[in-house]
Amino acid sequence: MNKLNDNMFLGILIGILVPVFVYALLLSVFHLFLDENPLRESTMQVISLFVNFPVFRKFLMEYKKDRLGRGMLLSTLVLAAWFIIHNKMLFF
Repeated sequence: MNKLNDNMFLGILIGILVPVFVYALLLSVFHLFLDENPLRESTMQVISLFVNFPVFRKFLMEYKKDRLGRGMLLSTLVLAAWFIIHNKMLFF
């Protein structure tokens, strides 16, 4: 893992791909094993967004990849803002 470049753009890419992969995995698992999805779409989005944090922490603490972590944090915050706007959670 030390061969991985400490690059902010790579962090942004990882920070976007991990939640998308987890969301697709949740959809496929529920589709294959259950007839209907027991979770709401917004719940699955939050779960897939929170999966970024352990990955983010691992890159920062174990591998000392600060720029990569900053990119992941930026993409996580942008995805969280998109989630809030998409689900109309703003009160103005």
